[in-house]
Amino acid sequence: MGTAPDFGSHQPVGCKGKIDFIFAISRLFTMEQEEAALLASFDGFMSTIQEEFADFDAHIMVANVDGAWSGTGCEELRCPKYYPNCGPDAEEYMCGSQGLTTLCDTQMGAGILFNAGPHATNYPCELAGGRRYIVTKEEPDLNEQFKCIASVGLFGPDTPMMRGIATTLTHVLNEKGGCNEGFLRPDALLVIVMVMDSADEKSIKTPAYWFEKVLAAKGGDLDAMVMAAIINPLPEDPPKADCAYDDGAPKINPLRTFAELFPHRAIGDVCADTFVPTFAEAAALVKETCSAFIPQ
Repeated sequence: MGTAPDFGSHQPVGCKGKIDFIFAISRLFTMEQEEAALLASFDGFMSTIQEEFADFDAHIMVANVDGAWSGTGCEELRCPKYYPNCGPDAEEYMCGSQGLTTLCDTQMGAGILFNAGPHATNYPCELAGGRRYIVTKEEPDLNEQFKCIASVGLFGPDTPMMRGIATTLTHVLNEKGGCNEGFLRPDALLVIVMVMDSADEKSIKTPAYWFEKVLAAKGGDLDAMVMAAIINPLPEDPPKADCAYDDGAPKINPLRTFAELFPHRAIGDVCADTFVPTFAEAAALVKETCSAFIPQ
């Protein structure tokens, strides 16, 4: 009598510490407070997650979600009167720096290495292996390297945030020779951190359309993704007097609809003094979701 074939276990094996992080950050002129809060919250967020996994193996990317290089405006406007850190007399930005850029610096969805303009890094970041994303096992100073790529500045266009996130996950960017080669791993949990203080009116198509694009990149597995969305408060919530954000028309922000399509999500207020509570909730979701993850 033959032995029954072993089809393997269908029990979750977990992500085993493999996590791909995408930080999608608006570069609008209103984002100074929000970008500072993100940088201040990052180390605690990452440390909390790292403590949960004996073999923490993360890829961390700050994605170009608007398809532009922010230094272009500095080169064209040369207007220190209105942009004191972005002109011929600027101390931070050096005119002529476009010669340091590559095609990937203007590619929507590519990892950012060179942030330029007011409150930006203003020099190309050098990451291990020449990649456009951080590999935690290879970077001795994770917090400093993240600060370099995440100091995106305040000199970007209106952001097609949902489209930018979906583009980051496309095969052409992640395949061999692509700007993000090797970033997206089929056996890793995907964590998206989205920070934007205005409504996304540039992605054109519906939040459901862009969500399906993201879901397809993870093989249709709803348990392979976590969303941490730091966005505008709801219209009925009283805004903080000292928070500069674009409230637009009194309607639901498409980014909130997009975020709510993710079963595993944490949604925070972009006007909050700190993002630590949202990141604490997201870290707990990463631990929970990782344990239920079945790699494709």
